[in-house]
Amino acid sequence: MKIFVTGNPGCGKTTLIKEIATSLKESNISLSGFITEATKKANIRTGFEILDLKTSEKKVFASTENVTQHRFGKYYLNISNFESIALKAFEGQGLILIDEIGKMEFYSTKFKSLLLENLSKDINIIAALHRDFVNDFKKYGKVFYLTRENFENTKKEILKIISSLI
Repeated sequence: MKIFVTGNPGCGKTTLIKEIATSLKESNISLSGFITEATKKANIRTGFEILDLKTSEKKVFASTENVTQHRFGKYYLNISNFESIALKAFEGQGLILIDEIGKMEFYSTKFKSLLLENLSKDINIIAALHRDFVNDFKKYGKVFYLTRENFENTKKEILKIISSLI
């Protein structure tokens, strides 16, 4: 099973992945993966942290302050930090949750390669997907278009699909 959640910025993709992770953990379902969360100072986005869903380890992935050789828009990317958490998502057994598959994450050629390799395997992946990649990924699984209005129904439907597999 492969499920992708896409939508406009601010529709709740990260929140949905986080809530699904919480629900799965409460049900003692084995999972791995990561969340990328915005960091802010004085209500202004300054970057993103990557959070390992299995270990709760956090590292800075993107920052307006920590200069690196990789740049995406106003953010400097710490690919090493990203890979140290993101690549572990594919090591274990169980469900893989990814937030998100996007342009910034694909600066890591290792992550992109490992993701594409795993999409053809018989493993369960639920991922937030940047809207520009829908056409490339819809062949691998079901795509949900998330809005604030359909958030709860989408979450229920995804959890129902997961429970039918376990």
